[in-house]
Amino acid sequence: MLQVTRHKNLILALISLYFFVSSIVFIKESIVLMGQDRVRDFLSSINDTITGVFAGWFGTALLQSSGAFDSIIIAFVSVGVMQTYVAVATIIGAEVGTTVTTQLVSVFGYIRKERQRFQTSFLVAMLHYWYNFFALMIFLTVELLFNVFTYIAQTGSLFFSKIPGISAIPSIFNLITPWVDVLLQYIPAWIGLIGGVILLLISLKNSEKYLSAIFASEVSKSLIRSTFGSTPKAFLAGLIFTIIVPSTSVMISILIPLVTTGIIDTSYYILPYILGANIGTVFDVMIAALATGNPAAIGVWLIHLTINIVGACIFLPLLKPFSALVQSVNNFITFSKKRTIVFLILSNGTPATILILGILL
Repeated sequence: MLQVTRHKNLILALISLYFFVSSIVFIKESIVLMGQDRVRDFLSSINDTITGVFAGWFGTALLQSSGAFDSIIIAFVSVGVMQTYVAVATIIGAEVGTTVTTQLVSVFGYIRKERQRFQTSFLVAMLHYWYNFFALMIFLTVELLFNVFTYIAQTGSLFFSKIPGISAIPSIFNLITPWVDVLLQYIPAWIGLIGGVILLLISLKNSEKYLSAIFASEVSKSLIRSTFGSTPKAFLAGLIFTIIVPSTSVMISILIPLVTTGIIDTSYYILPYILGANIGTVFDVMIAALATGNPAAIGVWLIHLTINIVGACIFLPLLKPFSALVQSVNNFITFSKKRTIVFLILSNGTPATILILGILL
């Protein structure tokens, strides 16, 4: 009977995780349908580095997909619509925009829970956000002062000029959730967005329930904790998992139910996973860049790879102090729901405001 119960919990947990992933895809695809044309309109009017950074930040937050946003940038560069230095700026900014998904998963799933539980879930989102925010400040400063990343993109385009384009590999998510695209052909995108949020809430709750049952024993907990038992293991896990399933937002969001149920401790090993995941996600964009056959587009992809590798090299040695700092900031932000809401408005509204002012002025 115990064995049957375990198998049942495993099956139900896998089903719940499938619909959890599907809900994120549902939300992202709905927002893409609602916002992709707006993003293209915004990008067509961007012509300087600062505005480009915030266009990348806001555009990726709007699309909820760095892959979708980067594909637009690559397409713009490949047809000569966007200059390389502007494309570089948008790629730098996009890294922060991609953190919105984890914020939404945490808020939708846990803001009504007790404060301690919400703090735990939001910590994953904050580690993802603050790492990318500080990385943006570093890389933007370097780019403004020395044009290093523009030089890398231009040099890279020359290096890759002889590499032929290859057929794009379809997204694994499109393969495992074909019903999402089919359904969105028959319903308005805003209904899809609402449906995705509802599905996320239900699947997240069930994922927690069945994962907790599966990993109730210490042996089971130890098995999954071993993946996060050291910095190298956590980093490799993030890298490998995101190469296989190319989406940082999904692969990092999956950590949230594991952390809130206590299966993974809120230790210093979440950040290395995030750093590895950021590097892992560049490979699907590489396929899209190579598929254009355009050296300039491939050079822009090289920036995506460079900033994630350099970012990991900078922050891995600062793992403990940086994680402790984010923990303190997270405790302050989640002290009340009002503080959390104000933070979300400021962190996501600021790039949109600066972007609009930059365009108008």
